[in-house]
Amino acid sequence: MPHLVVFLSSMGVMIIELAASRIISKYFGNSLFTWTGVIGVVLAGISAGNWIGGKWADKYAPERIMAPQLFAASFLVFGILALDLLIGWFMSGSGGSGISFWLVLQSLLVTGALFFLPAGSLGTISPVMAKYALSQTDRVGGTVGTIYALSSVGSILGTFLSGYVLIPLLGVRAIVFVVALVIALLGVWVSRISSSRMGTSLGVGWTAVILLGLFLWGIAPAEGKGKDPENREEGVLYMRDSPYSHITVKNTEKGTKRILIMDGLIHNMHDLTNPDNLLYEYERIFLALTEAFLRDPNRSTGGGSVSKNREQVRAESAGPLPSFQTLTLGGGAMTFPSYLARNYRQARHTVVEIDPKVVEVAYRYFEVPRTEGLQIHTVDARLFVQARQRIETPWEVIYLDAFNSFSIPYHLTTREFTQGVEKLLHPEGLLLANAIDIPKYGRFLGAYYATLSAVFPHVVIYGSPLVDRARRSTFVLAAARFPIPYEELRDPQGNLVAKRLDPGIQADILERNGKRPLTDDYAPVENLMIPVFLDMIR
Repeated sequence: MPHLVVFLSSMGVMIIELAASRIISKYFGNSLFTWTGVIGVVLAGISAGNWIGGKWADKYAPERIMAPQLFAASFLVFGILALDLLIGWFMSGSGGSGISFWLVLQSLLVTGALFFLPAGSLGTISPVMAKYALSQTDRVGGTVGTIYALSSVGSILGTFLSGYVLIPLLGVRAIVFVVALVIALLGVWVSRISSSRMGTSLGVGWTAVILLGLFLWGIAPAEGKGKDPENREEGVLYMRDSPYSHITVKNTEKGTKRILIMDGLIHNMHDLTNPDNLLYEYERIFLALTEAFLRDPNRSTGGGSVSKNREQVRAESAGPLPSFQTLTLGGGAMTFPSYLARNYRQARHTVVEIDPKVVEVAYRYFEVPRTEGLQIHTVDARLFVQARQRIETPWEVIYLDAFNSFSIPYHLTTREFTQGVEKLLHPEGLLLANAIDIPKYGRFLGAYYATLSAVFPHVVIYGSPLVDRARRSTFVLAAARFPIPYEELRDPQGNLVAKRLDPGIQADILERNGKRPLTDDYAPVENLMIPVFLDMIR
């Protein structure tokens, strides 16, 4: 009996820890900071619980406290759901973005409030169970070793089960319900063994409460307003956990725009009244650079001239296609690749998005065209780049659209990854990457600029004509093997979209991180983005 209890309680701790990362990511994004907070809080809870459990084991007979321990742990795990609703209400009421004061401190406080006591209560179980097991045998060393081993195996299995099966299959809320239920059932079993009628009655009653909660909430992943209390928020069309993020799709108050939110952060915005209206500044800069590249009479690629304007490319329905291919690393709702597919129909566009569920959502809610000219690969961008190193036909334009101000996949920022991307780019092609930073700090921008400069001989930074050096701004970095001549960028209507940063400013930005490129060994992107985090919460 004690061996099974230790095994299942240790499994429950790790399942709760992985669920915690998803719950916290709804409010603060999925970053090194949030993961550090979750791991630290859970480990602190387990440590405190082990210490307290050891004291209890010395003071009380295990038979007296085993069942109450399990019921208390079940109650505290179940309480995560109520606290999550309360915190979600408080956070949404304080600003809508889930951030109202210092990010790191707030994330630690929320993580501690939600998970320290549940982790601690589960941590008290092993010492008491170890004493009970020792009271049943003379084999001290073997018994203690078995208890430790089962605790570790339970933790390992809980990690794999949660990450590979439970979160994608059930969703975070159902997982918390199930853990609370299993711990409560263990309490009922233990109370029967210890012949505690009152404990058994209380345990059965508490188990019935959890089952009622399961019935009322529903354990299936929510996809509409009916099953998930969080989906009662006005305008929410979809809410679900995928293996990679917590995904929400909602309309704005007026219903004219649709938003993709991943881990609590807005990733894309789509104009329902005009799908070709690019709402993000970096997308408009991407477009302006692409069109400048296409119209440039000095650019010529192997399969044919690309010095045609957009109307010429669109109208050329007969004859050989121009050698014009784009690759977008990071899809999301695919608003920009969709624009390309609609407006450059004879070109070929490839998109790499790691999350199949995000691709499904993009097709369903964001009017992504189903056309042969738009190919989507569901794989990590780095693995895609590695697998395509021997491609025969390179891409003329590669867009790196995997960064935002809070969630930056560091493995896509490094020199080694950039070297792989460079091999996929046509000799006269263009690499475009968006970045967010504050010019007067420019730590991430400078580090990424240094990284691109370590691979490409020519790198240019474009920004809004009205860049405020003291505020968060969007930039696009253009890298190529040839000098990039475009000084001002305009949209199809002739409006000024962006300007090339002065060479002196670019040189100053390059110095911000000591000209040190990001590498697989050194890429502290979260630390480099701290000024942006702080700017977001002021």
